[in-house]
Amino acid sequence: MNDPAGPQSRPYDDEISLYELWDVLARRLPVLLGVAVLTVVLGVVYALMQPVEYEYRSGVDLPRVYSEGLISVVSQDMAIARLEDVLIPQQRDELFGDEERGPRVRVSGHGSDYSLILESTSTRDAAERVSDLHERVIVALAEWLAPRFDRSLASSLRPLHNRIAVLDEQIELLQGDLNTLYERLGEGDDIAGLIVAQQIGDIRRELSRLRSARTDAASSAETVEAMSRDTEQTFLAGESDSPVGAGRALIVALSVVLGGMLGLFAAFFWEFVSNARSRRPEQG
Repeated sequence: MNDPAGPQSRPYDDEISLYELWDVLARRLPVLLGVAVLTVVLGVVYALMQPVEYEYRSGVDLPRVYSEGLISVVSQDMAIARLEDVLIPQQRDELFGDEERGPRVRVSGHGSDYSLILESTSTRDAAERVSDLHERVIVALAEWLAPRFDRSLASSLRPLHNRIAVLDEQIELLQGDLNTLYERLGEGDDIAGLIVAQQIGDIRRELSRLRSARTDAASSAETVEAMSRDTEQTFLAGESDSPVGAGRALIVALSVVLGGMLGLFAAFFWEFVSNARSRRPEQG
């Protein structure tokens, strides 16, 4: 006859009792503590063996030419690609001989469109190696960009210099005409003298305009030269205020958590192995 209460009223044999779990933990407490303490000790030893590293950053500004505002000679992306693919590996190889021995250098844009940051992680004992590498990389970058800067600057100055040359020729011609008119000023009758004087006045006004235009062109050329900037190292291997990476305190804290988890696993696994061994004679 069927059970009117149905299968829901039948107790399950595989229910887990919290009291039984507590009994297991109490019996296997030495195993739990032993595994946990061992894990924490290993974590502390590992943390103490880890070197304290800082981040060292160097700044460099790419060349830019003034032309109604600063214009970069080369884009950040092109400069970063050149640094990562050629200049940094080349300088590391020349300075250290083996790339694995030298510090790694990361490059990223910073702030404006023409500023770059070189970043390396190292201990304080090796900070001088980082500084040397960063400086050599920046010098190599400046040498690569120097011809580009010179061409861009010359291209911006050429129209102004051409205008100055044309104005100088016009001024020289008018000055010659003016000197000739001054020589003729005392010749002839009064009417001829008035005509010459009128011509002299016109030439003098034109000379004044041309000289003013030449001054403006020369001033613009000086502004372009003064405002344009070649590759500049803004700062070198500045150390971060605090260590980077996983700190020792974090490693120890993680080892405590991991030790507790491994301890619990070891306690229950030990209990399982003991129960399995004790049941073997009964099954035989």
